[in-house]
Amino acid sequence: MTTTIPSQVRPLLRAVVIAGLPLMAIGSGSALAQSTELDELRERVQQLEKKLEGAVSTAPELTEDNPYLLRDGDGIKIGSTTISFGGFIKADAIFGSHGNGSLNSYSIGLPRTFASAAASDESDWKTGFSARESRISIGTKTEDVVGHTLTTYLEMDFNQDLNDGMNETGNEIVSNSYSPRLRQAYGSWNGWDFGQTYTTFTDLAAMPEILDQGKQAAFIYATQPMIRYNMAAPGGKLMVSLENPEDGYYGNSYDDQSYPDLAMRYQIRGNYGFYSIAGLLRNFEDNAADETITDGAVSLSARIPTVGRDDLRLQYSYGALGRYMGLLTYPDVDLATLAQGDVEPLKTYGATAAYRHFWSPAWRSTLTVSHTEIVDDLVAPPAGTLSYFDSSTSVHANILWSAHRNLTLGLEYAYWDFGEIATSSSMQYEQVMASAKLSF
Repeated sequence: MTTTIPSQVRPLLRAVVIAGLPLMAIGSGSALAQSTELDELRERVQQLEKKLEGAVSTAPELTEDNPYLLRDGDGIKIGSTTISFGGFIKADAIFGSHGNGSLNSYSIGLPRTFASAAASDESDWKTGFSARESRISIGTKTEDVVGHTLTTYLEMDFNQDLNDGMNETGNEIVSNSYSPRLRQAYGSWNGWDFGQTYTTFTDLAAMPEILDQGKQAAFIYATQPMIRYNMAAPGGKLMVSLENPEDGYYGNSYDDQSYPDLAMRYQIRGNYGFYSIAGLLRNFEDNAADETITDGAVSLSARIPTVGRDDLRLQYSYGALGRYMGLLTYPDVDLATLAQGDVEPLKTYGATAAYRHFWSPAWRSTLTVSHTEIVDDLVAPPAGTLSYFDSSTSVHANILWSAHRNLTLGLEYAYWDFGEIATSSSMQYEQVMASAKLSF
């Protein structure tokens, strides 16, 4: 059926259509405008999501190993390089037993310092305050450097030893001023690390979370110059490095070494935690005795998730550990034997167990027990050649409150026991520490 529009109606229809064209155009334009605005809005949301992804994710792969690496995605971009700044302010108040009236060493105390205090005749508790552990870091990331990303990292603190010299360590009378101290300075490219950072022999993933960081008895630790290669391995990664060699004690180096320290670590990462095995090969020399000895050490470590966010951290090390364990608790070689013209690396072992429990998302505690001991039988050495103790045990218990990821307040109790050489006697030291850490 065909419908015919009368000729007299056509002019009227044409007029209606022509009159409606502007309204149709306006409606079409409005629809197009809305579509364009929606597309722009979607694009902005996508860009914002990408920025948020970069800001929330904190790191190169080593974040679990090194909590002070730069935050990837944050920073100032200059050309193809992004520069970021970070660090923290750490304020500590420390109360230690067995004060002996010497320079205030509680604020930078080492196990050797605690042992000296324990051996003193004083029993009074003394107080020390410090902000010297505060750190400043600068990181860079440059894309497509010969097809690979190049990162660099520089970190400083002010936590100098009291034996660095009075002109450098400042004083506690007026200024409490301390010079910056290099902790890390290295670059990474195509699997290679060049510069100074944590030794490959240590596993920071298994480090207990204590306020007096690194002061457990069997802490495996050193920062030193190295060349390291990182490669993928079944279940994790393998690291091999040539590192700065040194055998010395309390600031004294015996002789220059002919060969670098060789360190290796194989780490497995997965849903069941972190597991590592590490090896160390070292060269010990004495020019006066014209003797060279090669020796080594091994270390096993793990961080195992348990209930909820809790975890168990374990470490056991054995061998010619020397300066690598306990922040220079023991010499690298038997100094009494060295005085007789022989080079004899000291064999030691260390074990640490730490359990971290989350009471709530903001509150957590860690209980740490650590022990280290010289395996070789020693007799009382000549004065000044070795400390009075050949074993040490530490216990740390704390409670931490993180109101924000940039703010942590905590309180910690530590107990130390130092076993005397060639006797069954021991000396004790206690410490209470309150700390505030404000990151930026």
